[in-house]
Amino acid sequence: MSPSESKDTNNVAIIGAGPAGLMAAETLAQCGVKVTVFDAMPSIGRKLLMAGRGGLNLTHSEPLDAFLPRYREAAPKLAAVVEAFPPERLRAWCEELGQPTFVGSSGRIFPKVLKASPLLRAWLRRLDVSGVKFGLRHRWTGWDNEGRLLFQTLEGE
Repeated sequence: MSPSESKDTNNVAIIGAGPAGLMAAETLAQCGVKVTVFDAMPSIGRKLLMAGRGGLNLTHSEPLDAFLPRYREAAPKLAAVVEAFPPERLRAWCEELGQPTFVGSSGRIFPKVLKASPLLRAWLRRLDVSGVKFGLRHRWTGWDNEGRLLFQTLEGE
C-alpha cells in the first residue's frame, strides 16, 4: 500500500485471511471500501480447510436462548454478535454461495457436501468479484514512523 493509499479512508488493510478476516473483507467490500487482506501464510483459509476435514460443523440449529449459553463465560460478550449473525443467517449466507446446508442428527449444521473447500472457493470468487485483493506471505510487523503498515515478505521488509 502506498503512503497516499494508507491515508485514504476508503482503503482498508485486514491482517489475517481466516474466516473472520474474510468476513470483514466481504462486509467492507459490499460497502464500497477497497480491501486488501494480508496473511503470513501462502494460502487463504487454511484453518477453515482443516476444520472441513471433520465435515465442517458450521453452527447449531437450537434456539438462541439455548445456543448462547454454550459459550459459557464468554456468552455475554458474544451475545450481540451471535444475535446479529444467528445460525439462520449463516445458513442463508452459505446458500447464497451455492453451498446448501443440513441439520445433522445432533442438531449441528453442516454443508451438504461435508467439505470446506467448495464453500471457500465460492467465497473467494465472491470476494474477487467484489474487488478484494490479497497479499499472501506478508507477515505484518507493525507500523513505520509515518503510520504505514510494515510487512516481512520473501523479498524482505
